[in-house]
Amino acid sequence: MRAKKSLGQNFIKNRDVLKKEANLVSIKDKIVLEIGAGDGRLSEILLSRGPKKLFLVELDGELADILRKKFAEKENVEVFTGDFLKLNPFSVDIIFGNIPYYISSKIIFRLLEWDFKSAVLIVQKEFGEKMAAKPGDSNYGRLSVTSQICFEVKKGFVVFKENFFPKPKVDSIAIVLKKKRKLTEWEERLIRELYAHKNKTVENALKKIPAEIPESLRKKRPRHMSIEAVLSIKPKQ
Repeated sequence: MRAKKSLGQNFIKNRDVLKKEANLVSIKDKIVLEIGAGDGRLSEILLSRGPKKLFLVELDGELADILRKKFAEKENVEVFTGDFLKLNPFSVDIIFGNIPYYISSKIIFRLLEWDFKSAVLIVQKEFGEKMAAKPGDSNYGRLSVTSQICFEVKKGFVVFKENFFPKPKVDSIAIVLKKKRKLTEWEERLIRELYAHKNKTVENALKKIPAEIPESLRKKRPRHMSIEAVLSIKPKQ
């Protein structure tokens, strides 16, 4: 099968990796959605786990046709041809996706519009580790704080680049997300300013916006601040 570079297609060729991914959460009798189902290699494994319903979303029309033919006799499978980012959200239990690196952030934060219990995603390793990074880690920053306010983020297992076709330049990682909440407009603005200047003190990083900064945080560096500390900074009345 020829991968389309324009769609960021990379297919996991190692069935053991796909099984391991499918085992990260229980899907028996659950409503499951797969983002970018490709030719159905993960979908087949998901079906073997006994979901109540399996929705497959695939942007590539040729692959969507393959999916329809492959699962034509499965009454609990429904295929959508189109862009997940443009799909009207509905209620599901579990979301799976081996998602393109170049739109990982867009897809993940689009999930906030969906009603779901858990999402299992394979993303670029560096990206996934930033999402889960802790205060003081070298890769802790805006993505870490935003992700952890919006989701409970759990790292799964590393997927080495040799397991993909075509082989990407970097390794990937499986992550499990549980939705918490959206950011407020103030929180978005605050986090953007803080982590554009994460090595400055908080009072210097926030000079451009009217913020009530607790005295104990004024000399702190954003890269060392917990989520709770960040959220304790309020807009100036």
